[in-house]
Amino acid sequence: MAGPSRIKVNHHHTFYYQYEPTLLDAMEAQEIPAPYNCRGGYCGCCKVRLLDGEVEYVQESLLDLQDDEVLTCCCIPKTHIELEIPDE
Repeated sequence: MAGPSRIKVNHHHTFYYQYEPTLLDAMEAQEIPAPYNCRGGYCGCCKVRLLDGEVEYVQESLLDLQDDEVLTCCCIPKTHIELEIPDE
């Protein structure tokens, strides 16, 4: 894939990944209120649904995740992606 990945969040926030260390950092740079706590892949607070695309893990997650779940503190986009942040 050429160029930065496009990230779409909750069907209306769309921006391009600017090579931040993690997907959580990328969302924070866009002032998207993303839940988090440990930033280490073990609390699960930053778990979101990956609706489309692929991510690459830059740090190992210590949680068991469903196939459509990712931890934003542990990954970066590998392709254009679409995410859904849970309401709570």
